[in-house]
Formats: sequence, C-alpha cells, structure tokens
Amino acid sequence: MASTTIRTDRVRLALLLNRKTGTTVEEFRRYWAEVHGPLIASIEIVKKNLLKYEQAYPNAELQAALKAGGANVPDLDWDGMAILEAESYAKIVETMQNEEFKNLGMADVDKFVSEMRLIPLDLLTVVDK
Repeated sequence: MASTTIRTDRVRLALLLNRKTGTTVEEFRRYWAEVHGPLIASIEIVKKNLLKYEQAYPNAELQAALKAGGANVPDLDWDGMAILEAESYAKIVETMQNEEFKNLGMADVDKFVSEMRLIPLDLLTVVDK
C-alpha cells in the first residue's frame, strides 16, 4: 500500500522555461542539452547539493495522441522543464544563491531563456518500482 505521507528525504523544484524569441525549438534544446547542462553539472555547489538535475521536453506526438483520445491536455506554454532534486529546499536555495552558480549558471540561462517560472514541489510517492 502506498504511503500518504509527504517525503521528507527529497524535494524538487521544477522550472518552466521559455526559449528566447528568434530561437528555434531545436536550437533551444541543443544549447540546453549540450552547453548549459554540462555547465550546470560542473559547478561545485551543484555537485555538493543536488541529487538530480533533469531536463524535460514537451512531447507533441504524445500530446496529440492524448488529445485525440479525449484527454484534457492543455496547450503547452513552455519549451522545457528543468527539475532539480535535493534533500531539502535549503540546499536548493543555497545552490541558487551561490555566487559561482549565479555567475556561470544563471548568466548562461540569459543566453537562451526568455522566461523562467519556478514551482517548488513536495513529493508523495504512490508507485515506486
């Protein structure tokens, strides 16, 4: 049976990203995966504090199939989602306030992202194989 308790060992921060005007979806995805991702992974505070950093991309094919099947799937108003996972929100905040993270990571975000929305997430695991 699944627990109904919010996990206390992990938290996540989802970041919804919109690409800069004039940038194609392919350019956005390539830069994010090949340049920005490795840059973020190289920052010491990220290595210390984050358990996971994932990039998620909208899937138009699945979205269309779900809509065709009658699912209520909204039009997506974002181009990518970053998911940061840590043991606590304090570690995520410490990471985001770190000078190296701001000077390298966040400065790089400005090169390919026009808007970023942050969504703090508590986790309740229902199925875990």
